[in-house]
Parts: sequence; structure tokens; C-alpha cells
Amino acid sequence: MEFHMKIQAIFTGGTIGSSKGRDGRISPEQKMRYRLLEWYRQFGEQVEFQAEEPYYILSENIKADNLNVLLECVRSHLLQGDADGILVMHGTDTLQYTAAVLGYVFGWADIPVVLVSSDFPLEDERANGYTNFRYAVEFIKGGYGKGVFVSYSNPGEFPKIHRGTRLLAHQEYSAEIESVRRTYYGSFRQKEYFPNPDYRVGENISSLFGREDRVRLSADAREILRIVPYVGMVYPELTGEIKAVLHESFHSGTIAAGRGLERFASEADRLGIPIYLTGLCAGEAEYETVGRCRELGIQILPESAAISQYCKLWLLISNQLTLSEYMNRSVAEDLVYDAVDSDAAICGIRRKN
Repeated sequence: MEFHMKIQAIFTGGTIGSSKGRDGRISPEQKMRYRLLEWYRQFGEQVEFQAEEPYYILSENIKADNLNVLLECVRSHLLQGDADGILVMHGTDTLQYTAAVLGYVFGWADIPVVLVSSDFPLEDERANGYTNFRYAVEFIKGGYGKGVFVSYSNPGEFPKIHRGTRLLAHQEYSAEIESVRRTYYGSFRQKEYFPNPDYRVGENISSLFGREDRVRLSADAREILRIVPYVGMVYPELTGEIKAVLHESFHSGTIAAGRGLERFASEADRLGIPIYLTGLCAGEAEYETVGRCRELGIQILPESAAISQYCKLWLLISNQLTLSEYMNRSVAEDLVYDAVDSDAAICGIRRKN
């Protein structure tokens, strides 16, 4: 058989590469990769897969060392030009992190790099892994985009393709995947692909790095303090090793603007540590607490996913790049521009008259 397309299939474990054992526990099982590839061959399509396993773990256990290995693996194939597309099989728990890291590093890629995962092991009839895999291949075959993407089908929905740098965190008890402000890249109905008309890109830097750059993440992200607001919270002490604070917000883009925040922001200013706030929906009236944040010198980021901005900071600091040069700019299409549907259900806030 003559193959018309070559796809590099990188298996890293996760639920899509796991099975349930006799003890009822789910754990990585390397034979599952063959099950996925053999399943796809039933369609009789002339696709040649080259498989490899740089590591094989549950994605909740991923560390910087794993990501560095994956970065080098993907980079080598992109530079060699030995594939028409790359698939990365990955767990759902940390899918957003790996997708963002790959997205920021390989925004320059001239082929699609698509992450594929599954909400249940493939042997479970509820699993969406087969669907996610099939439409990732369809996306590559169609040449519908370049750079890093995620193929994912939520229950009862058509399979969607998401830009790797726009993924929101999972809701509790759910494996569903969504993009910021529903700005997914495109979707499939059977084999027909439809670009999302609400996916827009403004002035954008394709990648944080160039083709020849050897990018690495530091062993941990101790130089980043990530804060999630909650009622009754007490701000931690800032240490000399912290280089940036990423502060998430409540659904309306707000945080409590009391004495605790004032003291924290004052100390950050004294130490020269920037505070970045995520979650504010553009085009809507701001609450007074947001204005207070501005007065305190807190930098409010454009609409984007908090996990992506965390990964952006991690990459910038690890590779000694200037934060102020990139944090308020669109990189790898991570920022949302002119979202058509600014309904309160998306922004999570009420319009003010």
C-alpha cells in the first residue's frame, strides 16, 4: 500500500494510554497505543504512523523534566521535517499545561501538532479518545491549521479543535474542554470541517522562541506565585526568589480589594515583583474593586486562560526573557480579540446600565 501521509504519534501515557486492572485501578498500559493505531486502520485510509514513547505516565504526575523531554522530541521532528503532522497522546488532567507550553514554544511550526486525550480508558464505551484521535488525524490531513492544537469532543457535541494556548481549566468533576470565551479554532460535522467565525487573531507574535532555540523549563516554578482567591484568604509572604505573581480572579474579574491586598501589593512593589491579574472580561463595565487593583499597580492581563499565562510566565522566567515585553502581548494566539458573543453567560458578569 502506498501511504499518502506520514504522522508522528507520540505516546506519553494518560488515560488514553491506560487500562483498568484487576484491582479496579486505572494505570498506564503501553499496549493501548497499538489498540488506538489498529482501531484507526479500520477506515482503510492511507496514513503511515510512526510511534514513539519519550515517557509513559499518568499526566497528573508530569514534571518539568517530562516536558523538557517532550519539547526536544517534538522539536526534533519539526526540524527534520519527517512528518506531515504530529500527534501527542496525553492525559486530560494536565492537558491544558502541556498544550500551552507546546503552543508557546512551537508557534512557528509549519505543520499541525495536535494533542489527543480521552475522558475514560479506551476500553470503556463512554470514552471519547477514539473520536478525538480520528478528528485530530482529519485536521492534519485537511491542512486546516499550523501550530499547536487540541482535538476534543465534549459529550453530546461535535468534535472541536482548540488552539493550545486558549484552554480553560476543567470544571470540578468534569473532563470537558473549553476555550476562552468559546473561541475554539474550528469543529467537525462528520468529515466536514468548519472554522469558527468567532476565532479571531489580532497583532500576534507566533512564538516565544525561534526554530533554533533549545528551550527548557526550570525544575519547578518556585519563582512564580500563583494565587486563587477565596473568602477568608490571607496573602502569603513574598520571598526574594519570587519574580512574578499570577493572581486569578472571581468569575467577574474581581478580587477583594482590602487591606490584605494593599499590603501585599505594596510589598510586591517594594521588591520589584509584578502582579498580573487574569479573568477580566473586555468590553464590560468594571467593578470598583478592579479600579482599586489598577491604583495599586496590579497589571490586568487581556482576556486569556489563566493556565496559559502561568505557562507563559514559567517559560519566560526559565529562559531569562523579559516579562514586560510579552505578558501583555498576544503570543501563539493566546489572547482573545473582538469576541462577537459578549453575553453575560460567557463573561460571567452582568451588564451595567
